[in-house]
Parts: sequence; C-alpha cells; structure tokens
Amino acid sequence: MPLEQGEIIDGDLVNDYRTKYVAFLDLLGFRKLVERSGADVLERHRLVEALKLVRDTLCENPSINFRFTYFSDCIVLSAEHSPQALWQVFQSIELLTCNLLQYDILVRGGLSVGPTHHSKDFLYGTAVMEAYDLERLKEKAKNPLVLLSPQVVQEVESLGPQFKQWIKEDGTDRFFIHYLMRYAEYSTSMEVGKVVLTYPAQRIAYFIGKRMNNDQDGVLRKAEWFQRYWNDTVAARGVLPRIELDSQSTLPANSLTIINRRLVAPSARHQ
Repeated sequence: MPLEQGEIIDGDLVNDYRTKYVAFLDLLGFRKLVERSGADVLERHRLVEALKLVRDTLCENPSINFRFTYFSDCIVLSAEHSPQALWQVFQSIELLTCNLLQYDILVRGGLSVGPTHHSKDFLYGTAVMEAYDLERLKEKAKNPLVLLSPQVVQEVESLGPQFKQWIKEDGTDRFFIHYLMRYAEYSTSMEVGKVVLTYPAQRIAYFIGKRMNNDQDGVLRKAEWFQRYWNDTVAARGVLPRIELDSQSTLPANSLTIINRRLVAPSARHQ
C-alpha cells in the first residue's frame, strides 16, 4: 500500500523491528484474587503483594534489550535474539513463577522468537502473536506451563546441555520451561548464600493440595497436572515432600521466601 500524500514514516517505530525472544504470560488465579479482594482486606493485601512481585522480580536489562510490560493478569517479556538473552528470559520466568506459586498463582504462557517491536509505547510483531497463541489456544498451553515454539526448542537444543536443562517435555513435541528446576536440584547441604527452599515447598504443597480438595473441572485438572510435575521432578529425589491431597492442612507460618536476584548467563565458552 503506497504512502498517502503528506504521510510521514516514523523511522524509530518502523525500523526498530528486530528478531527477539518474546514470552506472553497469563497469571492463573489472579481474577479470583481480585474478586476476593473487594470485601476482604487480607485478600487485598495478597493482591498488592502479588503485583509487587511482578514489578520487583522482573527487571529490565538494556544490555540485552530485555524489557517487560504488564497489565492486569498478563505480562509480556522480550529480549534480543542471543544465547545470553534466552538464558535471562528462562531465568526471569522461573523466578517469577516460583515467587507467584507462593501466593497460589500459577503461570501459563508461550515463548516464541521472531520480528518484534517492544517499547514503552508500542508492542507488536509476529513473535508476540505466536506467543499469545501458544498460551491462549486450549489445545496448546492449557496447563500451568510456558510452552516453547518449535523454533525456540530447536535453538535450545543447538546450544547444548546447559540450555537443554531448562526445558521439559509434556507429551509429543510439547516442550516447556522447567520452572521447578531450582526445587528439583535442591539439597539440604548448607552453603553461603544458598536459598532454603524447605518452607516455600511446604507453602506450595499447601496451596496445590487445597486446590485438589476444593476445585473442579479444568481448574482441578491444572492442579493435578502440577502435582504430577512436582512429584515426578522434585519429590522423586526424596529431598522435598510429595504433594498429596492432605499435604498440608494449614498454611505453614513464616514460609514465604521471595527471590529477587538475577544470576548471570553462562559465559560464551560454555555455550
């Protein structure tokens, strides 16, 4: 379509359209939290803390063009197309998911790669649409997982074992970010600076067990899927407990452990 007379191209918006990693995340359970917060001060407090978690867990990184935008229960992350950026995307999603789990909020989404523009004013691109479709289509990421597009899976496999540890398979040709990896690798050995995960694990078990006792239909199936994921990858090592219907009868006191730090990506010689 040709330019109309007097029409001027916005070079900044048009030219800043580059291949990027893009994740679209949906916070499951957020809507119910908002509804309960209307008449309950404690629930309103939980809602505010959940919003703070999104703000404080994620942080923009200009060196890899990592940025995020969120509205209500939806978050979009993007970063440049590089191994370092992909590592940061994986880690950011893992940290955010594990933090939100402690507030009984599950995360579902999609991660893709492709042409994208992401600024404080505008967000558009084919990768944005693909990530959105991965999350929204029921036959795709219907469970609490962040599903990877085929191209992202191919790139992860080409980057070697360090990157491949970040993904798990959920059925044929369905790969998702292994956001429980921190818990799956946890040991009780004491080390300086090590985050103790025993108590947050109990907190997560309480919330999932409660969901399995009280929820129905699709919501229940999401909790059951998470139970299988946890028991197969985390509890199987025998360090942290299994999630069962009666895992925790009451919410463990002083069990909240929020992680707001970012680890560095592996050096180029390891990629």
